[in-house]
Amino acid sequence: MSIIKPGSDWDLKGCIISAGYQWCDILGRCIRSWEEACQIPNNCLAFSDGCNTCNVMNGEVGACTEMMCFAMGTPQCVVWAPDVPNIMPVIDPIPPYLIPSNGGH
Repeated sequence: MSIIKPGSDWDLKGCIISAGYQWCDILGRCIRSWEEACQIPNNCLAFSDGCNTCNVMNGEVGACTEMMCFAMGTPQCVVWAPDVPNIMPVIDPIPPYLIPSNGGH
């Protein structure tokens, strides 16, 4: 009988079972259920599964787009409720040093 080393028991999705990880289809990644719930956050208004986008009400999925996808992206909330700060970085399309100056006037 062979001995399995701790941390070498990956499942088919790449989650390490002995470390308490399990696959969460909704979030598209391995989670520990005592650290994080496998559900859409209640303050999410639209959720993308990495391909299609669905309306969300109180953490429950509503109507979804039905596009065919050749590659899956990362599942994520794409629209947060207004009281939730936007965590996506704001990128200035034209950095100030590239804007021509008018001689200081």
